[in-house]
Amino acid sequence: PVGAAIAWPSDATPAGYALMQGQSFDKSAYPLLAIAYPSGVIPDMRGWTIKGKPISGRAVLSQEMDGNKSHSHTARAQDTDLGTKSTSSFDYGTKSTNTTGNHTHQFGGYINSYWGDS
Repeated sequence: PVGAAIAWPSDATPAGYALMQGQSFDKSAYPLLAIAYPSGVIPDMRGWTIKGKPISGRAVLSQEMDGNKSHSHTARAQDTDLGTKSTSSFDYGTKSTNTTGNHTHQFGGYINSYWGDS
């Protein structure tokens, strides 16, 4: 349908199509597109993901700001199978990661590796 977002694998669009980059268009030259976008502006979809409308009632074409909600992870080394090892009095403790949204985790697999959260 006219005005529908269609996933396309390149920057070269076929004739009659436009990249959705927030550009204005002439509503009199494109009356069917103006029905979909009465403001005369094609939405800027760069960096966005198309998904179905949730049952929460969020408006069509509205932005959902909670893509990566606050969360945390915990890990306990003593709960990990370390192979054949003798026990020691080392306090493995319980470690937690950053609880903010947009972040990455780095984990190492040997004694000299870096363990971190950014």
